[in-house]
Amino acid sequence: MSPNHKPIFTLLICIITMGVSFYVAHQITGTFFGKSKIIHLADYGGLTIESIKNVEVWRLFTSQLIHVHQKHMIYNVLSILLLGIILERKIGAKYIFAIWLLAGASGTLFSTQFGTPPWNTGTGASQAAFGFAGFLAVLALKKSDHFYLIIFALAFALIPSLYLDIKSVGYPKPGHTLSFAIGFMFALYFYKSHSLNRSYQRIEQTYKNGQ
Repeated sequence: MSPNHKPIFTLLICIITMGVSFYVAHQITGTFFGKSKIIHLADYGGLTIESIKNVEVWRLFTSQLIHVHQKHMIYNVLSILLLGIILERKIGAKYIFAIWLLAGASGTLFSTQFGTPPWNTGTGASQAAFGFAGFLAVLALKKSDHFYLIIFALAFALIPSLYLDIKSVGYPKPGHTLSFAIGFMFALYFYKSHSLNRSYQRIEQTYKNGQ
């Protein structure tokens, strides 16, 4: 992927997240920066196991756009923006969308298993941010190009979130952990498959040259 690639999906999802989250906050509280109660967010796209059983799959998308705290939403958006711009320029929009959906939705759904009804509604963009961070962690281990920028992005996205997790519950939240693991495994699969493809291409080119 060219470094000149424009991170369209990253910018789009950040704009949509801010727009939807502010709109929902205003609908619930009357102000754009109001704190929304989690029990109310179920009516605006929040995710629960029951909603999936009812085949409300659209909540896998909408749950990642709404937040209880709008300041937290802004931090999540900044994290996704910083991580996503780096990542999308390296792997392209379709793969970053796959991470956003798979890691974000899985982590959000998993997080609902650690709350009691009616406060077990999954929301927020932090799971997707952890998914992006998991992928970029592999790039950091590989000492990829823009290594120090990747380290800065990881520190910006992970340190405050993990601090809040530990402060509030004493350990990294399970949804965040799962999303990070999915992003990490996605990266391993991505680079292994691309390495195999390059090997096949070299073998094929060698065979053609020998004809």
